[in-house]
Amino acid sequence: MSAVAFDTLTAARDLEAAGIERRQAEAIAGTVRTAAADREALATKADLAELRADLAELETRLTARMDTFATKADLAGVRAEFGTIRWTVGLIAAFLFAIGLRVFGLI
Repeated sequence: MSAVAFDTLTAARDLEAAGIERRQAEAIAGTVRTAAADREALATKADLAELRADLAELETRLTARMDTFATKADLAGVRAEFGTIRWTVGLIAAFLFAIGLRVFGLI
């Protein structure tokens, strides 16, 4: 939102010309200027739309990042696979050991 120029001197003179005392006219003009300046600090619909877009992008990035982490179910599956691999390696080692014994005539 762009700043709106507010001429307090002209406003005070206009109020005074309308019959309001000078002190009161200056106070009113100053209050209006302050209110206009405060309005500049308020969020607009465009500001909120931009924030929504930023939050949606952040949600997408976080969701994508979370998908890279393993869950407990994933870890249980990996443990089961390691158990199978260990058992298979042990079986192969026993088989090779038996072949070695046979080759060297120990059995």
